[in-house]
Amino acid sequence: TNATGWVDEFNNYCEWHGVECNEDGDIVALILGNSGLSGSISDTIGNLRNLERIDFRDNNLKGSIPSEIGKLSNLSSFIISYNEITGTIPTEFTDLSKLQLMHLHGNRLRGTVPPLPLKVQSTSSLIADCGSPSDFDTPLHCPSCTMCCNSRQECDVATAKNRFANWAFFLMGLVVVFLFLTAIASWYCKEGFRQYLSVRGCEHDAIGKTSVYSFFLSNSLTAWALATAVVVAQVICFYSYISGASLVFDADKDWVYSFVCPRDEAECRNVSDVGVQGWVFFSIFIAAHLMSDMVNGIKLVWNAPRHCLIQNSLQSFFGGVCLFSIAALALYSSVVYNLAISRSDLELIFNTVILIFVCELDDKLYKCLESVSPSWMEKITREIRESFSINHVFRDITGGEETKETMLEYQVNIDESVKKDIEVYKENISRLEDELSSLKKSFEQLEQKYNTG
Repeated sequence: TNATGWVDEFNNYCEWHGVECNEDGDIVALILGNSGLSGSISDTIGNLRNLERIDFRDNNLKGSIPSEIGKLSNLSSFIISYNEITGTIPTEFTDLSKLQLMHLHGNRLRGTVPPLPLKVQSTSSLIADCGSPSDFDTPLHCPSCTMCCNSRQECDVATAKNRFANWAFFLMGLVVVFLFLTAIASWYCKEGFRQYLSVRGCEHDAIGKTSVYSFFLSNSLTAWALATAVVVAQVICFYSYISGASLVFDADKDWVYSFVCPRDEAECRNVSDVGVQGWVFFSIFIAAHLMSDMVNGIKLVWNAPRHCLIQNSLQSFFGGVCLFSIAALALYSSVVYNLAISRSDLELIFNTVILIFVCELDDKLYKCLESVSPSWMEKITREIRESFSINHVFRDITGGEETKETMLEYQVNIDESVKKDIEVYKENISRLEDELSSLKKSFEQLEQKYNTG
């Protein structure tokens, strides 16, 4: 401890260590951080009417904060961080009109920090232990804080980020509206432009032949129930990630605080190491796994109005909505959750891989069903392909102008054509049989001549 001047009673107090005076000899600053102080802050400190700065950080001070400090009308800086001070913040602090900096973190203060007329200069202007986890059941309530710290001495900017779930609902609403408008646009769009978003192959290929989402194209209630269960499970998982990513200072969420406030510095610093490289790899992984689902989802919705049967149109539309919506929700939750907990490029990539696994739940369940009930799966797959393959072939022939009546007429024409082909095949077979009989007789005649000779 530097006690220069403090032990000499005949010394001028302006020459004491940590004491600063103005030209008139009035004490204007007590800078005694990391000075080995113990005991409590005396009430008589309120007699130093010209005091502008108090810095008692990183000592062993106990007791409460004297309310007399609220009488120091010139006080602009009050730092008592990293002590063992208890109690509450005096309401008299609301009279400190010139206050610009106040650090209260690293103590055992409780209650509510009164609204202060603080002239905010930076995110480190007002710091308190208002983060979670806390040493108490309820952290210090500090509506005017610029930085909140927790019991692990981790800090973050005191702007609650708890609306991610609300934004998720808003995003899903926009997605559904967008897909409805896409279907309407497809109905009125010219045929030439339609081809840009037409499904190659059939809808079964677009929605994923190895995904339970394809069950939305079937007529089986069991298949629909399984597909719906997967969609609900994925939504719940993604919502859990989004909810856990919220930054709520009076609740223990997954959010990882990204600032530290050192004992020997007045400014807190961001310790997050996530850089451009991490987000580039994140974008690559997300695009590789979600882009195809989003594109195919739009294609399914775009081609839904062009089916000859209303049932097929609804199945294609609903399947496309689910495919695109889950991909969009996965993208949103991946971004939000990584913003919340990733503090390095490695963590960013690792968390992205975990979230992508949730997207693969539909494929994993499909493989399980193939192992458990292959015959049922073969039946469902055959039904889907037969239903949507006929629709696709007919759509290509009619240029997309499909009706139930013309579809039935087309099928009747196919049946008549097949019957004619069968009659032709019968005539050809009969002719071949006659020729074979003639050849057989000729061969027998030659054999007889050979034996006679």
